[in-house]
This record gives sequence, structure tokens and C-alpha cells, in this order.
Amino acid sequence: MTNEEDIGSIEVLEDKSVLKSEEQTTESELEDLQKQLEESQKVAEERFDLLQRCRADLENVFKRTAKEKEEYAKYASEKLICKLLPILDSLEQASNHDKGCKVLYQQLLDILDSEGLVTIEALGKKFDPYIHEALFQIESENMDEDIIVQEIQKGYMLNSKVIRFSKVAVGKRG
Repeated sequence: MTNEEDIGSIEVLEDKSVLKSEEQTTESELEDLQKQLEESQKVAEERFDLLQRCRADLENVFKRTAKEKEEYAKYASEKLICKLLPILDSLEQASNHDKGCKVLYQQLLDILDSEGLVTIEALGKKFDPYIHEALFQIESENMDEDIIVQEIQKGYMLNSKVIRFSKVAVGKRG
């Protein structure tokens, strides 16, 4: 071999080693890029998951706020109605003696009914501590146990919430 051929062979060898080192560099760069891509995908998935949870939390806040607002509106008149109950009681008593008072009593009762006020039925019903308040017991042989025999003061519910318990006397076998 001549020197020129030797030089040409060395150049070819150098070119091949350069290609090999470029391939190795490219492969390591590709591996690094692949790792970065996987890490980025993992971070993106975590952030997307967090975003979905935040969105669900926000929707729950909206639902809870709407429910609280509805509850507030449902019972907003409770304080006023409680103040009107003694007047309602007085009109009921007066309506037993005066037809004019009976009309007023019925009109007021109708207005309060339209706002969600319901009279608690007591007389002849089984005593229920969730809606009745027992003031005393009446003993008798012919009375059933725990049956309300006298209603001292009417009780009322506003939209299924007791705002005044019925004050009652409960029967007891003697």
C-alpha cells in the first residue's frame, strides 16, 4: 500500500468513527428526549388530574351554595311567622265568640299556609316527642297509653320544620 492509500484508509476509518460517535450522540440525545417527553407527559397528566379535581370541587361549591340559598329562602319568613303565632292564637280564641274574628283568623291562617305553615295535628294522635311537648299526663282506665287527650297550645311546622311544638296532655292508664 502506498501512503496515499494509507491516508485514504485512515480518512475512511475516521469518517466511520465520526459517524459512529454521531450515531451514539443521536441515540443518547433521543433517549434524553424520550425521558424528557415521558416526564412532561407525567407532569401533564398530574396537572390534568388536578384540574379535573378542582373543577369537581368548584361544581360542588356551586351546588352547595345553591342548596344553602334555597334553604335560606325556604325559612326566611320563619322569624316573622313565629312573631305572628301569638296573634294567630288570640284570633283563634276570639273566633269562637265572634264571627268577624273568625274571618280574620281564617284569612291570617290562609296567608300563613301559603308561606308553608302547617298546623300540627295532636288531639287523638300518638305522642311524638319530635313534634309534641307533654306538659302533663291524665290518668284514666279507659284511655290508651301515650295518646294525646288534650291540646293546650297548637304546634306549627314551617316547610317540614317544627317552629313551635304542640303543648299537650297525654293519656296514661291508671
